[in-house]
Amino acid sequence: MDVGAGDGGYVYHRALREPTTFALAIDASSDALIDGAWKAKRSCLRNAVFLVESIEQIPAALAGVANEVTVHFPWGSLLRGIRGADAAVMAPLAGLLKPDGALRILLSASARDGYPDVRSRDIAGLADRYAAHGLRLIEARDASPEEIVASRSSWAKRLGAPMRRPVVFVRLARGR
Repeated sequence: MDVGAGDGGYVYHRALREPTTFALAIDASSDALIDGAWKAKRSCLRNAVFLVESIEQIPAALAGVANEVTVHFPWGSLLRGIRGADAAVMAPLAGLLKPDGALRILLSASARDGYPDVRSRDIAGLADRYAAHGLRLIEARDASPEEIVASRSSWAKRLGAPMRRPVVFVRLARGR
């Protein structure tokens, strides 16, 4: 699952390259997500689904179904929720994962955007708050250029990541 999927490019790419993987893109806005959905339809992909929904309103039917959840360059309430380890965002994100499932996040925000700068040490300091939602912090570090490119995020390109701004890679796991 890719939450805050934007144009759905990551899910489209994964579904296209990995036909045995079921990929789900979730975004609160249909404006961009529709691009990925149309690409998947034109490519006759049967292993990709695009859902317009906010993480705060995620359907209960998706609870515990994901081996992996990704969040690439979140914005708005999704960014604030991850950055603050807020229950309204972190509980549903954790709830999507199977036991021992992985949550991988690429974060980039700065004071220029109206958010506090995101640094790996700040995320590491939230380990106890993530643990309250059943998520164990595995690592928080500067993202590599390869990880940023692999996200296939058009938003990362617009932000100028990683050249004009730092990006933090966060990996959490569900369970103890």
